[in-house]
Amino acid sequence: MAHLFTRMLAALALCASFTAHAAPGDLDTTFGSGTGKVITAIGAGEATANALAVQPDGKIVVAGSCSNGNDVDLCIARYNTNGALDATFGNGGKVLTNVADNGDNAYAIAVQPDGKIVVAGSCLIIITNSCLARYSANGVLDITFGTDGIAAPFITLYGNVANALAIQPDGKLVIVAQCYHGGTGLDFCLARFSANGELDPTFGSAGLVFTDISIYDDIPRALVVQPDGKILVAGSCSDTFCLARYNANGVLDATFGSSGTVIVFSGGTNIGRALALLHDGRIVIAGECFFGGWDFCLSRLSANGALDTSFGSSGRVVTPIGSNSDIARALAPQPDGKLVVAGYCWNGTKNDVCLARYNANGSLDTSFNTTGKLISPIGANDSVATAVALQPDGKIVVAGYCANGVNNDFCVARYEGGPFDARNCSMDIDGDNHVLATTDMLIGARVALGLTGNAVINGINFASYASRQTWPAIRDYLVTQCGMSLAP
Repeated sequence: MAHLFTRMLAALALCASFTAHAAPGDLDTTFGSGTGKVITAIGAGEATANALAVQPDGKIVVAGSCSNGNDVDLCIARYNTNGALDATFGNGGKVLTNVADNGDNAYAIAVQPDGKIVVAGSCLIIITNSCLARYSANGVLDITFGTDGIAAPFITLYGNVANALAIQPDGKLVIVAQCYHGGTGLDFCLARFSANGELDPTFGSAGLVFTDISIYDDIPRALVVQPDGKILVAGSCSDTFCLARYNANGVLDATFGSSGTVIVFSGGTNIGRALALLHDGRIVIAGECFFGGWDFCLSRLSANGALDTSFGSSGRVVTPIGSNSDIARALAPQPDGKLVVAGYCWNGTKNDVCLARYNANGSLDTSFNTTGKLISPIGANDSVATAVALQPDGKIVVAGYCANGVNNDFCVARYEGGPFDARNCSMDIDGDNHVLATTDMLIGARVALGLTGNAVINGINFASYASRQTWPAIRDYLVTQCGMSLAP
């Protein structure tokens, strides 16, 4: 108990000792030899980055597809915290994996607690089929996973593509794919794997789940595993945002939306691409919408799938950034409740990386680049952001691809984030302007032991003027202001 409590106190102290940073939205000059950006040629030509993860040690892992001279392979690059390629990974920081001879594409990446790296996407094995590859921390295929490091299950007869990946706390892997399963178009398709790469028979039917939501194409693009084990999926159904939530066994969660699914009717054409689960259980889906031109669009829902009308205008935010074509590809929630969206925007002559940051109520955060949005040229030609991730210090990392005049290269940029301007963490947990053993320290000790809910505040006598006297209020403070990760 003493050890856990000491760690908690250290975390609280660190939250109060942030150092000064450049302005939010500025390129981070400690990254990429002073420029804040890195462009990396990989393979024999075309190199397109689609996914990004930040390791606990701060290294940045980017996955996508790269030419091997004949077709494309799964490929990964890993960067040190300063943006230099990590020479301890693969071949000089790069790994190419030829699964099939006709085209392999990576669209998602995740890092396991043991440091192993999993990528998911598609491999053309007779048909285009979802596939996963797992690597050791140094970039070598993990032969304990699937067949020689590759898992490529047969999901449907007509082909499928894995767009998103999540790792459960028990080590199982969940992917969501777009697939044709009969009927009137593409469907949501999920598969869950055991830690060794075999389909998990306790999930759905022999490890697979198929969901037809609308009468036309249903294309899932994002996936989150909730703290309670439920699986949340988001994407587009008949050109509008849609979501589905499943219980841990793969059955649709009847407490969510209409029998487990939600279609967000907002008018126009809407493409859902990214998903975030907030600390209070609310849900944000982001993408782009078309009303005479493409703009960034976000919708927020309550935990049960109803539109949250306290966000933006009746639960929706529309943000024009460039001139007529703003495509949102990725979303990351900050611990302080702000939301970062990344993608690419037309600047009048070419595409550039662009970002927007929103306050918790959906308004643009004017502490970020003074307007809440920015257009950021990375390369001399088109630059596209496909993924975004946050570092613990608040810096924002984006990855994608940049045209070099002939084909595309991986590109990564890092921006100043704040850090987390709303944080105001102290050991005065109950907010009575005192730090007492009988209240704050007791709450801290219980939280450090893993207690939640009424077990945290049972028997505590709060001062009448304490601003946080309930578990939801205390939990919200510890999550948003102190950066802790706590179950509801």
